[in-house]
Amino acid sequence: MPHAGLVYTYQAMSASGLPELQVEVRGGLFLHVRPIRPEDEPLLQEAFSRMSERSVYFRFFSPLKRLPEELAQRLALVDYKDRFALVATTRAADGHEQIVGVARYDRAPGTDTAEVALAVVDDYQRRGVGAILLGLLAQVAREHAIRRFSLVVLPENQTMLALLRRLGWIHKATLRGGVYEIEFEV
Repeated sequence: MPHAGLVYTYQAMSASGLPELQVEVRGGLFLHVRPIRPEDEPLLQEAFSRMSERSVYFRFFSPLKRLPEELAQRLALVDYKDRFALVATTRAADGHEQIVGVARYDRAPGTDTAEVALAVVDDYQRRGVGAILLGLLAQVAREHAIRRFSLVVLPENQTMLALLRRLGWIHKATLRGGVYEIEFEV
């Protein structure tokens, strides 16, 4: 499935046997996209620390000041089938890898539906990172017999709602309890 502005420059296999890609996003920035690994926990903590309070609230629906260690561990640990996450990374000025975006899904037990979530560090928003991660995540989901994504979005998160509209993924959105509940076929 092609993505606007996406340039695949190489494809390799990760230790999990899943593909790793280098992609170019708006502004000529190259990112490495790969499945998350358990050892990414400190990188998740560091990425969280670079997110604005607004971005944290939109992702976690809570004004967290730091990412709790237990949550970071849980987010970094997936089974690569029913729980899956992709990270987009780049190199910091000092050369260490840093996460700039994460897209994940968690399958509802016994169904072909998975809840999806996305977070992009503020300095990398509006460059196509979220669209690329969600598009690639949908491909992985289909390979694992997931047919529907569901997510909950705050009405104030107009950037996420606009992204979902651009991707053609908002077909049914129900405002319930102050949040949009959205489901779509992948």
